[in-house]
Amino acid sequence: MATVGNSRVTLSKSPKYRLVSLIAAFVLGVGCSDQAENLSDVEDQQPLSVERSVGFDGDIIRLGVIANLTGSGASLDRARLTGVSAYWSDVNALGGIGGRYAVELNIVDHSGNPGLAEELAPGLLDEVVSLAFINETALGAVHPFLVEGQVLGVVATSTLDWESDTRFLTHSPPIEAVALALFENAPLSKWCVVTDGSPLGVGLRRSAPQAAQIAAAQNVTLIGIEEDLASAVSAAACEHVLAEVSEEFQEKLISSLPPNRTVYRHAGLTDPTIERSDLQFSYIDSGPPWDVDSASGMRPFLAALLRHAPDAGADTRMRDGYVSQIRLHQLLEAAVKDGDLRRSSLFEAGQTHTRIQMLGLAEEIDMSLEEPPLPRNIHLQVKVNDDEGMDGRGWKLDQTLRPQNASALEIEIAN
Repeated sequence: MATVGNSRVTLSKSPKYRLVSLIAAFVLGVGCSDQAENLSDVEDQQPLSVERSVGFDGDIIRLGVIANLTGSGASLDRARLTGVSAYWSDVNALGGIGGRYAVELNIVDHSGNPGLAEELAPGLLDEVVSLAFINETALGAVHPFLVEGQVLGVVATSTLDWESDTRFLTHSPPIEAVALALFENAPLSKWCVVTDGSPLGVGLRRSAPQAAQIAAAQNVTLIGIEEDLASAVSAAACEHVLAEVSEEFQEKLISSLPPNRTVYRHAGLTDPTIERSDLQFSYIDSGPPWDVDSASGMRPFLAALLRHAPDAGADTRMRDGYVSQIRLHQLLEAAVKDGDLRRSSLFEAGQTHTRIQMLGLAEEIDMSLEEPPLPRNIHLQVKVNDDEGMDGRGWKLDQTLRPQNASALEIEIAN
């Protein structure tokens, strides 16, 4: 049997190059009991034996990760995977899934290349129960394999397409719904929407006109990141700039914008340290402030970081990686309790999974409802210079929005 309490990470860069890069022992610290109480309904008695299946050899449950760890903008996935690794390290320290089975992360690095992601996906799926993390660049390449094998995969961010696909476990608001909520909140303002060729950027660019029409937003200008941003934003006289660009373009975005604008950026996809004093920043977030008392799940999360990533700063990207694993963990616990870890059974359970206890780290959604609820709440956090109401990131909650016409937007996009 595997030694429970170890976080096992297998890193593969290509099918020809495979090595075990890290097997690190983590010491169980304070706060573990809180997480055990909140995240697991495992009964005191030992669970029945679980039949072996793909990704489960009778001792270890293997989960796949396909991410950009060495390409342009790789610091985003490395930060998110710090949260993912901290989550499963704590699970292992508490005894593993069902109090019995250790979790191992099998990680492949596609270096930001969708072609390499497509090449690596079949080999990875031969080894794992499900994918614990798929980054945005790899989604298109990996999706056909998930369909063929009826495999679940965790997606760190969301679009309306990903939200409605039962193969994806999502927890963040769809980018199209974010735009709609912002436009509904300020329909008379002049908006510039700056996008790149990333999946979220493309999704926002395609949906922004429909969102503007539904929200009765009178002035929305679409701008590509490759354009002269200073000239384009000035010509449109935009007061608000909604930006959805990948990490590699963040510095260009911030350095090129004309002054005296409010810039809205996805908190979980950006480095908040890139800033300018003549711009007002508003971070679009789906989680609580960076404070141990802001949600029931923040205490175990911060304790996990102290144990497994003690040098980490207050980074929303790490929290998003951690939170993304909660629903998958609950499905795995239920599967072990039922004695069935087959991927087809896990996929079927994912479609009927009812209310998910997200510990206040993200909005709870009842996935079994025939009519899905409105997309998740959107928190707007602003950068502040005083201590009143400021969290560990230097942010303060400004507004909480929910798109009022999300169903209409989804229908419009589908048509």
